[in-house]
Amino acid sequence: MSIEQLKELFGSQEAILELVQLEGGELALRNTNSEQEEPLVTIQFSDEVKALIGDQTPIIAQQMIQAALFALMEKQVNELQAEVVDEQPRFMS
Repeated sequence: MSIEQLKELFGSQEAILELVQLEGGELALRNTNSEQEEPLVTIQFSDEVKALIGDQTPIIAQQMIQAALFALMEKQVNELQAEVVDEQPRFMS
């Protein structure tokens, strides 16, 4: 995903994201500054998992989203570094 695609998805370089619980019990990530009604991500835990993690469900969902955002940023950095490394040197020693 390119920076331009991220800007299109979030509306700008800066975005305020919120994690909310929907009526059906799903947790949804959405951009608070966007007019878009559809969430960026939804997370739904099974009843069995909810029983295991109890009231920690929102915290675990938040950690999952943070991990995904970190991985996306790391991918971007790696792509930018790869572009720089792949440039032909100006001078040979």
